[in-house]
Amino acid sequence: MSLISFSRDKFIPSDEVSLTVRGNYLSVTRGYQVFTFFKTNNGVPVFLDDHIDRIVGNAQAMKMNLSFSKEDIKGLVYQTLEKNDFSNGDCNVMIIFAGKAPDDISGLISSQEVDLFIVTSPIKKYPQESYQNGISLGLYEFERIDAEIKTPYTYYGGMKAHRSLVHEGPFDEVLYTSKDEILEGTTFSFFIVKNETVITSKLDGRILGSVTRKNLLRIMDNQKIENRESVISVNDLKSSSEAFIASANRDLIPVVSVNSIQIGDGKIGPIYQKLMSLYQQEILKISV
Repeated sequence: MSLISFSRDKFIPSDEVSLTVRGNYLSVTRGYQVFTFFKTNNGVPVFLDDHIDRIVGNAQAMKMNLSFSKEDIKGLVYQTLEKNDFSNGDCNVMIIFAGKAPDDISGLISSQEVDLFIVTSPIKKYPQESYQNGISLGLYEFERIDAEIKTPYTYYGGMKAHRSLVHEGPFDEVLYTSKDEILEGTTFSFFIVKNETVITSKLDGRILGSVTRKNLLRIMDNQKIENRESVISVNDLKSSSEAFIASANRDLIPVVSVNSIQIGDGKIGPIYQKLMSLYQQEILKISV
């Protein structure tokens, strides 16, 4: 599947998109970059407006100088997708704002407008058995700095955790903890079900403002499914009947154990099944 992306000011093959050390010095060496990641469904971007709102908000928080509006970005996303062939399947999309060369002698500040990239890549499909049988999570003590901003420099803890607990360990994915409080996953939001109520961590500056999480909470409110944002302790896992993760490219995946603590009866639960169905119906509605 040959894919086309938007790079700075033109459309080029995705394999040719690149950042340069000198031209994008602040992005490459300082991590002065924000991005968002989503998938298409039947060639239609999923929750695009929410992703654009978040990345622009993140850019403003990083004091970035933007030369394009939200409508400009949205238009370019659709132009990019129109140049791709979806007859053989969908793709993942990243919108990236990348800092350029610095103005100051310390190499930390630039008055230049950031570069814009809209990068398409082959869609990543997770194993069907993960959805059918559930996955196991390991716990890793780490709290991201500026966690609500989706930027490369907040992911170094995730890379260390994943290598330790997944690549070289027994788990499928990793959850961050802070003093026995569960925050979020390395690249996903986390939910438990306790007393028929779906619970997820508070959006208090210590977790990412996930677009998937936002829309799942909206769906639950619309469907009158009991839910709340609250502190989740490691001890809460022992009394949870279900758990699952959620992200843009995974949708929802059930969790059957965390750090060898079995969740409920260790099987896929009815609330997860209902929410997965509702979430996928929402995505289908977008693409019609």
